[in-house]
Amino acid sequence: MINVALVSSDRKFVRELRLQLVGWGYRPWMADPEEPVVEQLQERGADLLLLDFTSPPVDATSTVRSLKGNVELKHIPVVAIVDARDAVTLDFAIGLEDFLVKSDSFEELNTRIRFVLWRLSKVDSKDTIKAGALVMNLGSYQAWVRGEQLELTYKEFELLRFLLTHRGRVFSRDALLRHVWGEEYLGGTRTVDVHIRRLRAKIGPQFDELIQTVRNVGYKMIEENKG
Repeated sequence: MINVALVSSDRKFVRELRLQLVGWGYRPWMADPEEPVVEQLQERGADLLLLDFTSPPVDATSTVRSLKGNVELKHIPVVAIVDARDAVTLDFAIGLEDFLVKSDSFEELNTRIRFVLWRLSKVDSKDTIKAGALVMNLGSYQAWVRGEQLELTYKEFELLRFLLTHRGRVFSRDALLRHVWGEEYLGGTRTVDVHIRRLRAKIGPQFDELIQTVRNVGYKMIEENKG
């Protein structure tokens, strides 16, 4: 499930937005606007950040710059929520991926989120991700290798999805636990190794090299596989 971090001091707006995100199938969490956002992202992780530029005391511009200056977090896309009058002066050079004018209607937001994830993670309009012979459908929770369907558990699917939508990046076992299992999970990092081993077995010997072990660090999905 895709993790979405929300940063806003507008509590009514955040509550309504959270309900919408849950309904769309995302897993949202609310950051404390009075605490450093980057530190919270380091602890909890996120696949996308929705940042309210209209709500003090959040210094949204500084938050984005700090995020993009952090080696571990700079890959997180940021969607700005702004007032209509400020949209024309929004500075995308600080590292924004997209923006949305703040309103009581959230109809456009899901489209914006899907577009950002599609553009950055190669998720197409049918919710599919492809890496050579490997294809995943995020809507139906199905995956195939050369047309043969893989029998994956929910966590195996989520782990594979996370690695595939962040291909080329190395993640420690602790980071994978936070992103895939969540903060509430009490098990150890050996869980990650077990699931990686099962994924490799199910993908098959021709394609198990898609998921590479980075010695003394963790795992990564390679950029491409021509198999």
